[in-house]
Amino acid sequence: MRMTGHLAGWGLALLLAACGGGGGSGSGGSGLSATAGSAKSDTAATKAAADADVRNGIYRVYAANGTQQQLALDFDAASYTMTDHLGQAESGSFSEDFTEPGTYVFASSRITTPANTSRFRVTIDTVVGAFPFQVAYSNPASYAAQPFVAARDFVSTAAQLDGTYNRFSITRSPGGVQDSSMLAARLSGSGTVLEICNDSIIYKIDLCPATSKRTYTVTAGADSTWVATNVSNGSDVASFRMARIGGQNVYLAAGVNATPAVQFLRVGLPESANWPSTRGLGASTTGSWGSNLIDTASSVRTATSTDGTYGSLTMPVGGTFPLQPEGIRGVNSSGTSKYFAMQNGLLSVIVGSRNPNTQGYIQLNLIDTGAAPDARNGRYKVYAANGSRQTLALNLDSKRYEMTDEAGTVASGSFAEDAAEAGTFVFNSPRINSPVNTARFRLATDTVVGSFPFALAQVTPASYGVRPFVASRALVKAQAGLDGVYNRFGINLTATTRDSSITQIQVANGGTTLYLCNDSGIYRIDNCPAASVRTYTVSAGPTVDTWHIVNVSNPSDSGNFGIARVGGENVYLSAGVLAATPTTSVFRIGLPERATWPAATALGGANNGSWGGTFIDASSYARTQVLPDGTSATLNASLSSTGTIGPLNMRTASFGGSSLHFASQSAKLFAMVGSRNPATAGALEIGLID
Repeated sequence: MRMTGHLAGWGLALLLAACGGGGGSGSGGSGLSATAGSAKSDTAATKAAADADVRNGIYRVYAANGTQQQLALDFDAASYTMTDHLGQAESGSFSEDFTEPGTYVFASSRITTPANTSRFRVTIDTVVGAFPFQVAYSNPASYAAQPFVAARDFVSTAAQLDGTYNRFSITRSPGGVQDSSMLAARLSGSGTVLEICNDSIIYKIDLCPATSKRTYTVTAGADSTWVATNVSNGSDVASFRMARIGGQNVYLAAGVNATPAVQFLRVGLPESANWPSTRGLGASTTGSWGSNLIDTASSVRTATSTDGTYGSLTMPVGGTFPLQPEGIRGVNSSGTSKYFAMQNGLLSVIVGSRNPNTQGYIQLNLIDTGAAPDARNGRYKVYAANGSRQTLALNLDSKRYEMTDEAGTVASGSFAEDAAEAGTFVFNSPRINSPVNTARFRLATDTVVGSFPFALAQVTPASYGVRPFVASRALVKAQAGLDGVYNRFGINLTATTRDSSITQIQVANGGTTLYLCNDSGIYRIDNCPAASVRTYTVSAGPTVDTWHIVNVSNPSDSGNFGIARVGGENVYLSAGVLAATPTTSVFRIGLPERATWPAATALGGANNGSWGGTFIDASSYARTQVLPDGTSATLNASLSSTGTIGPLNMRTASFGGSSLHFASQSAKLFAMVGSRNPATAGALEIGLID
C-alpha cells in the first residue's frame, strides 16, 4: 500500500542549500504554519464544511523564481492567499475565465501589465499556474507572472520513492543570470539512495559515465521532505519532496543556495517510453499563458503574452536516441532556440537548452484530458465604426461574449448561430430593442467581422446603434512588418454630422514613414501631386501592437493605427478621437493595393444598422440586406475603375444620381464608403469574404 502525507501544516525552517555544479537535488521547505482548524460540533458548521469545495485548502508551491511558498485557496469565497518563503502574504480574489473554462485568474495589485496572465488550473490535490512572484534577486522588489506547480499530497514512506526520473531544472542568479539543466536520476534501495547523471550530455542513468554520476544517501526530513547527502562531498546536501500527481510520483525542489547565490526550481517526472499526444494549459517564464499541443512530431504553443498579444508557435519534436532517456524529447533541435520536453499523465514540462536563446526558460502545463475547446475562443482587439477601440471576448462552446469599451464598461451576453445563414452568429443584447436584431458576426482565422450595438459617437447621454467592426488577435508587432500600400477608407463622426475619407496611403522605410495623398482627386500614392503628399513619422504607439503617426509639417496632426493580419495580408485599422479635434471620432480601414479584382461574396454590416450579403464582380455590386426596423432591400450598383492615375484595387460604385461610393477588397475583407457629398458622406459597409 502506498503511503503519502497530505498537507496539514508546515513550520518555518531554514532552507538547506546545495549547488554541486547543478547536480544538487533541491532545497528544504520553508513557509508559515498552516494549522488545522479545531473540531466543530455545531451542526451548521459541520454541514458547511461538508459542503465546501473539495479543492479548498493549502498547497505547497514550487515557483519558477526559485522559492517555495504556500497557496491557500477558497473556491467558495473565490479568494486566495499566497505566502512567500519570508512569510509575506499576498491575498486577493480569483475568477474563472469564461473564454477558457477551468482556468482561474488571480486578481493582484502586483499585476500592471496590459494582460493578466497570472492564472491557474486545478486537479486532484494539484494546482498548476502562474503568479506575480517577486523576480529573483530584484531590489527593490519587482514582480512578474511566473509559473508554479503546487501540491498537497506527498510521499511519506521511503520505499515508495524508488524509480527512475527525468529532472529539469532552472536557476536564477544575481544580475539576471539564468541557466537550465536536464538530467536523469534514480532513487533505489527502498528510498535510501539517489543517483544523478551530472553530464553535459543527457544520458540514461544506466549509461551515465562513472565520472559524471553522483550518489547521495537519502534520509527522512521534516514535513514530508527527503534529505540527500552526497557520499563523496558531505557539504553537498539538499532536500526534495515527492508529490503524488495523477497517480504518479513527481519530484519537486526549489530554494535558495547561499554559495554561490542561486535560486532554483527542479521538477522530475518518471522515465517512460510512453509519449502520448496531449494538450496542456499553463504558463512560461516569458509570462505567457496558453495551451501546448505536443505529440511525436510537433509542439504547438498558442498563448497570450503579458503585453496582450496572442500568437502560435509550431516547433518540431525529435525522436528517441540510444543514450538519452526515452521520456525526454528534443524540441526544435536543429533551430537556434532549442528545448527539451517531458510529460506524464497530468503534467507536461518544457525547458530551454543551455544556450543564450533559451537557458532558464521553463513551461509548466497541466494536461487537459477533456474535449479541446473551440480554437476561436479568446480575446480580440476591436476597431469599431463608432470610432472606438474595444475588446471582444468569445467562447464559441458556451456561446457567451463580453464587449469591453475603453472605459472598462462591459456589455455581456449570449449569442446563437443564425439558422438561416451558416457561419453567422447573432449577438443577444439588452441594448437592442428594434424589431430585427442585426447585431451579428462571422469569423476567420484570428479575425472577427461583424456589427454590435455600440454607443453612438460623441452622443451624450449614451444611446446605442448597431455599427460594423473588425476585430483581430493577430496584430503586427514588428515595425518592419508594417510596410505596404493601402486603400484607406474612413468616416469622421461628430454628435450631429458625419463625413468620409477616401485616399491611398503607403507605409515605407521599414515601417518608419507613412505617406498620405491628401487631394480632392483619388490618386495612387505614386501619382499623387507633390503638394498633396503628407508625410508622417511612425513610431511605437501606446500599446505593443499600435503605431503612432505625426505629420512632419503639422505636429497636431497625429494619431494611432494597427496593422492586422487577415487572410495572410496586412489590413490597416484605426479608431479613436482626433487629437486636434476631440469632438470628432474617426474610423479607418485600409485594404492592401493589388492589381486583381476577383468576384467575391461578403457577409457583414453597415453603419445604417443593416446586415446582409454582398456580391461583387468586375462590373457590378449587389447587396441584399435587412435593416433593424425590418425593412429588407436589394441594392445594385455598377462598378468602374478609378482611372489610370487611381488605385488599382479601388472601384467607384454608382447607384445612380448622386449616390456614389468607393469600394475595395482584400483576400478576406470587402469595404465600401460613401463619397463626400451630403447624400452619402459617412456611409460605411464592411463584410467578411467567404
